[in-house]
Amino acid sequence: MNRVPIVIELEAKSDIRAARDYYSDKGDQTSDRFRDELTQIFELLSRHPEAVAVAFGRTRLKPMRYFPYVIGYIYFEGVVHVTGVQYGGLGWDEFDRRQF
Repeated sequence: MNRVPIVIELEAKSDIRAARDYYSDKGDQTSDRFRDELTQIFELLSRHPEAVAVAFGRTRLKPMRYFPYVIGYIYFEGVVHVTGVQYGGLGWDEFDRRQF
């Protein structure tokens, strides 16, 4: 099965660090579970980048299953660009701002 590369954009890396810091305060196991689920989603997106519908513009939004976060990404020229990992209750303005 072919996989496409995933690029985690700088702002998305910052989002991930903030979420991991938050969950590390809840305990190492919670932080590890967050990381593991995020890794699984990145693997899924690498194999099936178009499986998630476009939400607006070119941005696709993939919710996490066990955490209240949404992964925003753009599939462009054979590469998945992760633009954000945001708390689901924040709305979509930040994802809209991060399009390229």
